[in-house]
This record gives sequence, structure tokens and C-alpha cells, in this order.
Amino acid sequence: MPFSRPSRVRHRVTLSVLVCLSCSTLPSAMAANPHAAAHRHTGRNAASSSSPPPAPASPAAKPTPDPSQDVELPDSILLKGLPSSWRATLMDPPQVPATTPPTGPATAKSGTKEASRVSSSKTPATAGAGAPPQSVASTSRILLPVPSRMGIAAFQSGDRFIIVVDNAEPMDTSALRGDGLFSTLSVKTLPDATLIQVRLPDTRRLYLSQQAEGWVLGDKPPPGDHYDDRRVINPQYTDSGILYPMRRSGRVLSIADPASGDRLLVGTSILDDGGILSLRNGDGYDVWPTSEGVVIAAHSPRIDLKPVPSGILLTQDGKGFLDHGEAAYANDVDLKWLGLQNLPLDALTRRYHAALLAAADSDPFHRFTQRLKAAKAAFSLGAFVETRGILTVALQDDPEEAALPDVRFLLGAAELLCGDMDGASMLNGPWPASQKRATQLWQGLYLAATGENDAAAAQLLARDFARLKSYPAPVRDVLLPIASEEIARYGTPDDLAALDDLPSGPAYQLATAFRQMRSGKRDLAYAAFQKLADSRDPQVAEKALEQKTAIELADGRIKPDAAAELFETMIPDARLAGREAKLRLMQADAYMQTQRWSDALQAIDAARLHPDTSSKDMVAPLLSQALTGLADSIPPASDKKGLLHDTAMLKVHLPDLPPGARKGNILVSYGRMLLALGLPDDAAQAFSDAIPMLTAPDLRALAGAALAETDIERRLPQEAAQALTITDDPSLPDDIKTTRQVLTARIALATGDQAKALTLLRNSANTSALDLTARVHEQKGEWAAAASDVRKMAADLLPPTGPLTDSQQILALRLASDASQAADQTLLGWVADRVGDRMPDGDRGRMFRLMTKSPDGGADTSPAAAPL
Repeated sequence: MPFSRPSRVRHRVTLSVLVCLSCSTLPSAMAANPHAAAHRHTGRNAASSSSPPPAPASPAAKPTPDPSQDVELPDSILLKGLPSSWRATLMDPPQVPATTPPTGPATAKSGTKEASRVSSSKTPATAGAGAPPQSVASTSRILLPVPSRMGIAAFQSGDRFIIVVDNAEPMDTSALRGDGLFSTLSVKTLPDATLIQVRLPDTRRLYLSQQAEGWVLGDKPPPGDHYDDRRVINPQYTDSGILYPMRRSGRVLSIADPASGDRLLVGTSILDDGGILSLRNGDGYDVWPTSEGVVIAAHSPRIDLKPVPSGILLTQDGKGFLDHGEAAYANDVDLKWLGLQNLPLDALTRRYHAALLAAADSDPFHRFTQRLKAAKAAFSLGAFVETRGILTVALQDDPEEAALPDVRFLLGAAELLCGDMDGASMLNGPWPASQKRATQLWQGLYLAATGENDAAAAQLLARDFARLKSYPAPVRDVLLPIASEEIARYGTPDDLAALDDLPSGPAYQLATAFRQMRSGKRDLAYAAFQKLADSRDPQVAEKALEQKTAIELADGRIKPDAAAELFETMIPDARLAGREAKLRLMQADAYMQTQRWSDALQAIDAARLHPDTSSKDMVAPLLSQALTGLADSIPPASDKKGLLHDTAMLKVHLPDLPPGARKGNILVSYGRMLLALGLPDDAAQAFSDAIPMLTAPDLRALAGAALAETDIERRLPQEAAQALTITDDPSLPDDIKTTRQVLTARIALATGDQAKALTLLRNSANTSALDLTARVHEQKGEWAAAASDVRKMAADLLPPTGPLTDSQQILALRLASDASQAADQTLLGWVADRVGDRMPDGDRGRMFRLMTKSPDGGADTSPAAAPL
């Protein structure tokens, strides 16, 4: 037996191990499998099924014209059994040999024939002695031009891949070369159907996809297409029967299985809706795995299929029925890994209690198997904590069982529904390739719970949303509202179509409201949120009130301050619903709209004290925005209390920001605040940390200038010069270059080189440059030159009217002093006229009036010289 395992875990050996998603199975393995008897379409003779007859050898390839043209081919390599008018298209034509074949037929070796039959790659043909090698290609894809009004079904039976077309219509196949794998392809016409068969020599997978011209069959995936992510058919319970949903169903045919002769009911699909993932056994029927459509092996005459507008319906005696067997679920993850059974609640409870008793009475050799059954029974009952507890104890006694995929998956699902995202992370994979499509639903649930990728979560959930509807009620009632809301919030327009038929109830009304808002029906969504805000379900009410307030804020119906206060009143309910973090972040956003940066940061801090997984990605951008706003609104130096508070807020939160340009800009502002507080050493460290994070030349230059200015204040002229050097760039704008030139002059002054400083600042009209040259002249006693520089400053900075600020008063007094020292009566008259009576009383005013007093004893009110 090819799969030997201890008997306590033998129940996990299922046909799905041997059946690929595309139904490509090795006949010998299926015959050896002890469950093969249940799969009635497998060959009954294991020996014969394990050795399929060899396909006819393909002749050497001939030069082939354009594949769209007709090709005359020998009858031996044409498809067998087709009407002469059925035309198929060769997708991958054989390659023309690079060299001219020698005269006479080329005889291929038998090994080459077999390679050509099995492989889809080019295979060399061996000719007579001395003949050059010749390329023989194998077709890997063929186009079957099935008209768009016809449906198909595709499945594997034994060693045959079978396509059923639901109408017998003549088509021309003269362009098709049956080579390699497809040399075994044959077609049989029935009164109301066409059967296409390919014998499979091995376990390779066949791929079926739809194009505008028909259906493509190949032994390679369609180019540029994610084949494993395509649609699958997930059955649903309805009052009328078990529905296999399709966007556009075809017909239902009754045929004899070509491999076993069993009666098959085949439901075709006109559009590419995928198939059934794995074998299911029902009472009186089996559901076969398919690549397209639905295939039912009906062992009872009571079982019937019929097409309906929404798909294919399975009935019993023409009526709906509840099947609690294996036919209810679409894949092994639901049925075998999670052990789901869609039973009434009392039956689920009895099943759980019976499983617990069986586990308690089991001997050590079978104990893990019985405990696993108990855990699955608890899961179907919605007892997720008990599921996790049973598995935890079981794995403590049998830790080696943790390597089994079904055990790990069940434990991950239980952890997810218990709220442990670390334990649930295993749901994100990896899983066996054959189960990739089946595990994606739970991967979507995990992504929705963590908020890692809401768009991907919505897509995965929408793709298999129908599966959740067939889950046991205790599990469905937990998962379906979560999936509905995730799709409604983050799904694409195509994803939103999955919500067309939701159950009733507040949670689903909430999802519908989100969908309406996403679809542009804002008024309907607002009315729904307003109504649901009074729901008895606290989680629904809290979410609805959140959205109602957010819409009112966005529409200007309430002010941001009022919205922030409303959010504050929701905190208790949000805490009970596990959504406090998200609500706090919404409150922070409202605070930022009114530039209350400190309040916003406090709300963000509160959110981080009560984290939920779905709000993690929201924290970083909001924190960055709040810190940027705080850094850009530095309080004046006179407001020491506010300056100290904001500086402390920045210091606490800066470590939470990742390195980058935004953090660098905030560090520059933080450094300026430290300077204003008289902390030049700390400011220099902030500027030094910021410079490596800044990439824009102008921002680097400004940060370097700030560091240089700080180093000058710290009496470190060499370090100041280095700061300017490492942040220099020839592309800097003129104003930044001027600022840096002034700093270079200050560095020269700090080293005692006054001549260099004056040379650097000669002819500069910049206020800072004029102030610096004036100070140099004042230090040297050159009062006329100093007064000239200060007057240029005053002409720009002293307004002709209005009150004077403290710095403007000091500038006027400085100009009067320098002009007095230079005995420049004209300049004294100009400044007296410019200031007038706006100098306040007190020592400063008396000093100004004394210096500007005219020689005749009165104030100098003569017209001033024209401003420079």
C-alpha cells in the first residue's frame, strides 16, 4: 500500500491526496488506495488501470504552414470519431526543422516515441545512419471551438480526461495535429452531446480555460493567467435542493461513464465557473471532482439534477433535501480538516458529547485520533475555546502529530476564532499545493482579522463567500458577518456582487450600508447607519454610530471639535466591542483637523494602550501626521510653557517614527525648539540625526545651516564649517546660498578673521548680512559704515506707520546710536522722522529722543534723505 501510516491516523488517508485540483490522477495509485472503491468511476481492474495502453506514436513532424490555415494530415493522426465539419485549432504548431530532412523516411527509436508521447517539449527523432537530427514537436494546447451558447463539463475518470459538450454540432478538426499527449484524443458524438476523451499516461495535470473562440485544453497553465485562483463551484443548501452555483448554467445530460459504465448526471456550464475540488460521497450518489461543471454518479433513481437560472440543482424525488454527509462541502479543508457537519444544534451537541466520551474511553494508541474527532465536533458546535483546549492537550501527549496539515489547520482556525492572531498566523500558509485553492477562504479570514491586507482579504472572501453559507450555523453566524463587512468595506465592485443575497439581521444590514456607501449611495448609507446606531447589538450600534459621525464630519454637518467629543462618548461601547483603538484613531483625526496636535497625540497614545489588530496600520501615518503638525507649529519663545510641552511631546514620540525624510524634517523642528529652550547641545544632536535622513538638497542644506548655527553658538567653528561642507550642493537656490554665506562669515568672525567676513558679505542686501557687517564696523569703531548698513536694515524693517515691535524699537535705537557716533545729523533726522512718536516712554524712549535731538534744542524734524 503506497500510503502506510499508523491506524490511529489512517482516517486521514483520503482520495484527495491522490486527486489533483484538475483531477489528474495516477490510475495505479487510485487502484491501490483503499478508498478507491468509493470512487466508482475508477477502473475496477487495478492491474489494467495501472497500465494504460500506450498512445500511438506520432510520426516525424512535417513543415507546417500558418496554423490558421488548413493542413492536410494523415488520417492516423487526426482526431478519431469527429464529424468532418468539426474544426479544431492548433494553438502550438510543431516547429519546422532547422535542416532539410534527408531523403527517405526517418525511423524514430521506440524510446523517442515514448518521450514524444509523454513530454510536451521538443524531442529529437533519430533517422538512419549519418542523418542529421530532426526536431519533433509535441502539441501542448489545443483550441476547441465550442460555440458560446453551448455548455461543457470536464472531469477525469480512471486514466481518461473527459470533456462533455452539451450539444452535438458538427465542427471541422482538419487543422488539429494529434501529437504527444493529444495523440490519444478522440471524439464520440451522442444524440444530444459530444464526448472528447484524452488518455493520460501519467499524473500530469490538464488545464481547461475559456477564450472568446472556445475552450483551450492544455498540459500547461494558460499564459498570463493565475489558474489556481480561478473560480470553483461551492455548493449551497437551498429550500429546493443543493445548488451548485453558476453564472450561466448549461444543460443536464445523462451519460454512461466511458471508464466504468456507471450512470452519470452531468451539469454543464456555459461560462468558466470552475469545478468541484474533490470527491464527495452522499446518500445514494457521489459528487465527482471536476475541472468544469458538475458530475454526479447517481446510485439511486431518486437522485436528479436540473438546470436553474442560478446554476445546477441537485434534488431527491424532485424536492430539496438536507444531506449531512460528505456531499455538503466543496473541499477537504471544510469536510475533513475542520470536520464540519451542517447539523441542527442539538445534533451537533450530541455529536460533541459522544466524541468527548469516545476520547475519554480510548486506549493510548487511538487517543489522539479520538481527541481530534472531539476537537472537530467542538469546532462545528462553535466551541472554539474547547477546540483549542482539546488540541493543546492532545499535542502535548503526541507532539509529532503537529506536523500533519489537517491538525495545524484546525488549530490555526481555532486560534483565529479565539482572537489569538499569533497562533492563527499559520493560516497564511504555506499549505500543500493541491490545497492552495481550498485554504484561501481561511487565509482571507486571517487577513481580515489582522488588517494586514484588507483588499486581498476582501477578494479572497468574496471568491468563496458561498462556502460560508453552507457552514454549520454556530460557525456560520460568527464568520459570515465578518466576511460580509470586510467585503463591503474593502472589496472591488466585482467583489461586492457576492453580497447580493445576504441574510437578514443587523450585522448584514450594516454590511449593506457599507456597500451602499462604497457604491455612491451616500444618503441611503447614512440613513441605514442612523437607524443601526440604535441597534441592540452593541458592536453593530457602535460601528454604525462611528460611520454616522464620520459622514456628518465629512459633510460639514458637525465641526471637528464636536465630532471628537462625540467619539469620546462612544469609548465605553467601543471598548466592549473591542474597537477602542480604531475609535481613538478616528478621534485623533478629528483633533488634527482643528490643529489640536497634542490632543491628537494623546488619542493615538490611548489607542496604542488598547490595540486591536485591524488598527495597527492606521497608527503610523496618523502619528507621523500629528508629529509633523506639532513640529510645524512651534510656539513663540515667549510661551515657555507651551514650548516646553510641545518639545517634550516630540521627544517622547520621535522614537516611534521610522527613519526617513519625514522624521528628518521633524527632527529639524525639534532641534529649533531645543535651541529656543537654551539647549544647544541637544539641538546639535537632533540636527546631526536629521541630516542623514534627508535626501532633498535644499532640506539637507537647511538642516546643515541649523547645525552650523548651533555649533557657532557652542563656540565650535570647525564643526560648524564641516556641517556646511557636508550639506552643500551646487543646485541650491539663491536665498539658501545667501544664508549659508552669512554663516560662513560668522564662522570667519568666530576664528578672528574679520577681513574674510567683510569680503564674503560685500554688496549683500540680505538683512542678516547687513546686521553682521554692521557689527564688524561697530567693533572697529567705523561708525559711518555701521550706520549705513543699519539704515539699509531699517528701511526694510521699520514700517512708516503703526506700532513698533520690541525688535523694531531696538533697531531704531541702534541706528540712532550709530548715527550719533558718526555725527550724521541727516541720518538722525531720518530715523526721528521715521519713528515719530511711536517710541514708548521709559528709558528706551528717553534715550532715543536724546540722541535724535537737533542742535537747536528741538527734535530734528527736517525731511530725511530718501530711503535707500
